[in-house]
This record gives sequence, C-alpha cells and structure tokens, in this order.
Amino acid sequence: MIRSVTFENYRGFRRFELHDLGRVNLIVGTNNAGKTSVLEAVYLLEATGDFGSIWSTLVRRGEDFEEREEGRVLRQVDIRRLFHGHDLSNGSRFRIEAITDRGQDEFSAIVNESPQKPDIGSPGLFDQFDPTSEPEFVSRASWLDLHWVNGQTGSGVNAQVGLTRRGGVSTEGVQTISLVGRQRVPIRFITAASLSPDTVIDLFEEIVLTPSEEFVIDALRIIEPSIERIATSGTDRRRTTSSSRVGYRGGLLVKCQGVRDRIPIGSMGDGIWRILGLALALASTEGGILLVDEIDTGLHYSVMENMWKLVSQTAKRLKAQVFATTHSRDCYESLAAISRDTVSKNSEITIQRIERGKDRSVAYSEQEIIAAARRHTEVR
Repeated sequence: MIRSVTFENYRGFRRFELHDLGRVNLIVGTNNAGKTSVLEAVYLLEATGDFGSIWSTLVRRGEDFEEREEGRVLRQVDIRRLFHGHDLSNGSRFRIEAITDRGQDEFSAIVNESPQKPDIGSPGLFDQFDPTSEPEFVSRASWLDLHWVNGQTGSGVNAQVGLTRRGGVSTEGVQTISLVGRQRVPIRFITAASLSPDTVIDLFEEIVLTPSEEFVIDALRIIEPSIERIATSGTDRRRTTSSSRVGYRGGLLVKCQGVRDRIPIGSMGDGIWRILGLALALASTEGGILLVDEIDTGLHYSVMENMWKLVSQTAKRLKAQVFATTHSRDCYESLAAISRDTVSKNSEITIQRIERGKDRSVAYSEQEIIAAARRHTEVR
C-alpha cells in the first residue's frame, strides 16, 4: 500500500507531497488545484513500463493533436503538458516517487538530445530546423528517457522514445518502444465520465458465474433494491458505431423483481452506471489500486454512505487501495459516517486537501474527518 507520494516538476506542481495515506483516500480542493493530476501521477507511477498509461492520460484531457508529414497524418500526444511550465528543453525532467509497504517506487522522465545525427537530405522526425521560424517547436532533435523502479523487486524498466519537432510522441514513436521485465499491480482509472461501455462489458464478462457477480448485483441494489440479475445483451450489439457515441450506455440488460421486460441499463440513470463501474473496477483490482475522478458523479446524497461502505469494505477485503476526488460536501460527510472514532495506528480512511501554492497536502485522519463533520468544518 502507498504511504506517501511526492512529485517534482510535474504538471502544475513544482514540488508536492501527499502523506499519511490510508486504504481509502479522498482528495479535495478547489477547481484547478490539481486533484485529477494527483490521480494521474499515481497511475503513471504504478503502471510500470506501460507507455499506454501516458498516452491515455494525455488523450483523456485532449492533449493530443494531428500533424501531416510527408503525406501522412501522425497522431501525437503533447508530452510537454506533463512537465511543469511545459518546458521541454534539454535536461528537463519530472519525477514521481512513492513510499510503499514494499519499498520505494519511482517514475522519471527526462528530455535528452538525441544521439542520432539528423539526415539533412531526408527530412524526418529528428531533423534540425530553424527554431526562430517555428517557436512552438522544440529547438533540437530530442529523446524522452523514461525510467521506472519497482520497490518490491528492485528492478528497473527503461524506455526511450523520440520527440517530434512539436514536442509530441507519435503513434510511430510508441511502436518503437521495447519494454521487458514489467512488474505491475492491478490498476484502473475511472474518469468523471465513468467507464466506457466496452470496458464495462469486458469486466462484467470476467465475473459472470463467479462470487463477484452477486457482489456487483448487491452494489446495484444500493440504488435500486428490486434488481435481480444483469446480463449482456449479446455480442452482436457490442463495439458498434453506436457504442462510440458520447454518453452511450448500452450492452447490458437488467431484470427487476415484478417487471416482466428486461430493462436496458442505460434507462436506469447515471447513478446505476456509476455504481456498476465502481463495483466492477473494485472486483478487478484485488491487491492493486483504484483511481476514481469525481467519485460522487451521478449519485444522490442519500446513497453516498452506502457507496462508501461498498468501497471501503471491498477495498479492505481485496487488499486494494483507493484514491478518489470530489467537490461535494455530502461526499466527505458521508465518508465521515463510516469512519472509526478509534484508530490504533494508521487510518484506513483519509481526506487529503490540496491547496494552491502549498507543497504538501493537508491530511485528515479518520478521527479528524469525524470531528470536522460534527462541527460542520469546511475541509474542501
């Protein structure tokens, strides 16, 4: 389990530390304080050797672009967005480090001048060019060196990928990465928009006819007690053009007590979809990490206490760790309702408040969360 996380020169933080972490950690703060950035930092750190974590993080924020080169259109992610001040000069670096129960994990990225000499006669990704004519571009042929260290095994994973002249990493550049010796814990990121239909169906099919299936149905009953069963609506309806629509929530059917017809799960509202995603993600991260942005999305305040019971009890049973964000007072007061008055050593539940301009989170233990809720103290 992660006990503290420190990052340097990462996104909006010159330096920042989360400390005294527990099994369930709720991250609060004002808009644009960096709450989602914290979740992403943990994701990049613990997805050891997986450049896909970097790619998906940037694409999710719209930090990608396309550029036509030699008659081709290259899709790129804007890697500079991960660096504080968007600085991609030679030697620029960001680092993320975690102290865990198994040792110290680390992920670092540094920009270095490419060892390749550009071929002046044949334009390519690493050609020299006049930076005064295109000030937006990096000033020289550069590489991004990536390095992960796994504290449990002591092993490291290294990768090197070329940067384009616009400071991006292209799909072709990613294909050149060769990684060996990956050591990963299960890790899943749920955005504020929840999981995609394809991901939900894939996760559900993994738990069908297992004890986890009943666990997921029990989770849905937090919102709709009459639910008896859920099932996929057939593989012929999966991954169609309709599933790519924004907000599409198809592919699963629900059987409710006293109702003859099967109900498309999309008909049952945002809360059902949110709880379904949380339950499926929890079931798939045994011994790992679940990251949830705006965990209370779509949930009425009256069900939040039961949602936190689901998350807390399941995380403890599966030895998983949860990091979540919120803007909601109801969300943290519901968390206080399930916290313990007496904690022997480490809190199982914490609130971590991020304040702009501060280099350390304000950490609330379980007793402090309870006291703040009783006194109506603002912790957000």
